[in-house]
Amino acid sequence: MKYSFVLPAYKATFLREAIDSILNQTYTRFELIIVNDASPEDLDTIVNKYKDERIQYYVNEENIGGKDLVAQWNHCINYAKGEYLILASDDDRYHSNFLAKIDELTCKHPNANVFRPRIQIIDAEGRFKKTEAFMRERTSLIEFMYLQNSHIMSGVPYYTIRRKALLDIGGWINYPLAWGSDDATIMFLIKDYGIVATEEILFDFRMSGENITSKKNNAHALEQKLKARLSFYDWRDKLLPTLEAKSDLEVNYINWLKANRERCLKEEIYDLMCDSTLQACFACLRNILSIPTVTKKWLIICYIKRIFQTLFF
Repeated sequence: MKYSFVLPAYKATFLREAIDSILNQTYTRFELIIVNDASPEDLDTIVNKYKDERIQYYVNEENIGGKDLVAQWNHCINYAKGEYLILASDDDRYHSNFLAKIDELTCKHPNANVFRPRIQIIDAEGRFKKTEAFMRERTSLIEFMYLQNSHIMSGVPYYTIRRKALLDIGGWINYPLAWGSDDATIMFLIKDYGIVATEEILFDFRMSGENITSKKNNAHALEQKLKARLSFYDWRDKLLPTLEAKSDLEVNYINWLKANRERCLKEEIYDLMCDSTLQACFACLRNILSIPTVTKKWLIICYIKRIFQTLFF
């Protein structure tokens, strides 16, 4: 089997829609592995209605993802047998020609480890919200690192990854709450050949507010997300000097990443504050202030904005 869709499942709300989008692929030579992460919801009834021989269904004895989301990802991919992996989610949608287009690219770029489609974002009701920026068919790691700064989406379920390459590095890199685990893992895998992308939109990323990493907005979650982003930036700082720019454009990208590190990190910190409760923001005051790039003046302005946001929106 060339492709393995691996779907760690916990929420029932959009699970049927997610499964249908996979089974309705025009390219049909794949397996679909669904792993019920000891969900309290009735996923069995949903999955057991399908009589498709491509489906394999497993149930965890205990919940893994609630404690360590990346551990659940790495546990699930052990069931896969395909040359390439797609770590699906229980609420997103693949367009029917997603895998057919990806297969064309895997044949065209046999040395690449990672492939992705262009993505559009939808809300909980499936309504269009926005489309990410355009990527060239083959993009170097340096350019990809630049595009990650607000131009393209971060996530997991739309990547097609060579299974052996992922297993060779020990699976997904584990940061707290999986925050940045996708970015670091993909960057590691595309260092040599780059990433290959489709020109057309083939995936709907659902912003439902029910994702594990976005749903937790308490003080502990904010503290863990801050820790994860700092770890990612430290890792990226060590990676940048090892990269050799092959064009003037890549030189400019590297210079931009270095020059804008502090600004980008501050923007991410503020975004995390906006996604957390006001109580969580105040509880993590010392943690945020301990970050070297953060000043008291900047943080006071952030708190004023956050209070205003809470009172009027």
